[in-house]
Amino acid sequence: MSKNTLIRTASGLLLGLVLAGCSSAPLHYHQLQAGLPALVVPQAGAVILVEAVSLPAGVDRPQLLLQDSQGQPQLQEQHYWTASLSRLLTQALAVNLSHQLGLSSVYAAPQLSLARPELSVTLDVREFRLQPGAGATLAAAWRITRPGSDASLLQGYFSQHQAVASSEQTALVAAQQVLLDGVSSQIAEALAAHPAWLRHAAG
Repeated sequence: MSKNTLIRTASGLLLGLVLAGCSSAPLHYHQLQAGLPALVVPQAGAVILVEAVSLPAGVDRPQLLLQDSQGQPQLQEQHYWTASLSRLLTQALAVNLSHQLGLSSVYAAPQLSLARPELSVTLDVREFRLQPGAGATLAAAWRITRPGSDASLLQGYFSQHQAVASSEQTALVAAQQVLLDGVSSQIAEALAAHPAWLRHAAG
């Protein structure tokens, strides 16, 4: 066997071992979903559209992004969201509002409803942090508007930290789930204080 043949054979074996090692690392998938229970059986009412949730640059990516104690990003190459993080947040918020307000007419953008939206919900996430050994942080501004109008009917700000001693990704995602339910409750309570807005406008 020639020297060149030996080198090619050794290189091929090394490449095979590297690929085998990479393929053996399991992938993990995580999701954020609606965690609030339905208080009543949802009924038709005002059509509410939850606009696509906005996130800080660099956060809405396929992999989980953790931060170390110095605030440095740590991309988790083996841990993925099941969909776009913005999409997961938008859908979960819409379902949470549907459950808490008792409305079947809450939609998550870009879903097209059968009726024109009467209220729009906008959530602008300012901080979305998963920090091993510390927990999760969520800070977001929200507002309620009428479609076609820039005037806010309601607006608020949510900022909380959910402590978790674990460094496991699953525990950190669960902590962020608690915070997502918290901001959903805050928005639902604000809307529930105006029951006339939740009734479908005739015509």
